[in-house]
Amino acid sequence: MDPAISRKIIRIKENNIQSLEDFIAVEAKIKIFVNDTEIISLSATPLHIKELVVGFILTENIIKGDFCPQEIEIVEEKEEIKAKIYSDGLLNLNGKTLTSGCMSSFSFISILPERYEDNFKIEIENLFLLFKDFQKNSELYKSTGCIHYAGLAEKEKIIFLAEDIGRHNAVDKIIGYAFLNKISLKDKVLLVSGRISSEMVLKAGRWKIPIIVSRSAPTSMAIELAEKIGLTIIGFLRGNRCNIYTYPYRINL
Repeated sequence: MDPAISRKIIRIKENNIQSLEDFIAVEAKIKIFVNDTEIISLSATPLHIKELVVGFILTENIIKGDFCPQEIEIVEEKEEIKAKIYSDGLLNLNGKTLTSGCMSSFSFISILPERYEDNFKIEIENLFLLFKDFQKNSELYKSTGCIHYAGLAEKEKIIFLAEDIGRHNAVDKIIGYAFLNKISLKDKVLLVSGRISSEMVLKAGRWKIPIIVSRSAPTSMAIELAEKIGLTIIGFLRGNRCNIYTYPYRINL
């Protein structure tokens, strides 16, 4: 399934009327099954589906105990995509709440990750360069204008970019990619294109990501949660300026 389709539209600009082809982001229905039990249907961009499903299961703590997927099957049908995961462990679907993440999702808002501290530091100039590179690399956003994207970065380079119509989906793809490729997140930076929500902080905190960076603002609950768990939030990063909201010790100014 393609992540975008073309469609004829009429564009009006001042007194100029044009008939032209435009690119539209595809919104696909992704049904997630764990051990043959349907967990949820997500609306998502049909890219990196395996990473999305694994990341969602991990960040939402869907399986009690260690998550060791024995088989991951992606079945693409005409109207939907079915993602089937077989794993040891028991399903854990209690105490969920709906979130505002451009999709229906679960979240353990009441369960905080353990507070963490680390020696991770990054030069502010490196952050500016990383984010500049990050914003140039979302081809799907450039062509459709309606995509959120997230990036996983080391101190000097981006190692993975995820695009999706849902900003939380994009973060789940980052987590899933790291898990599937056995990449530690304790010395990485999470880059996001939209606002930083409390759910993003929880997702990052469960994997002890030290820093989240966005060109937009964090919510009040995101800041409160970051203060409690030890995560650095940076917002309004545009050009060579930004706001550091929590734990500035990780940023070498």
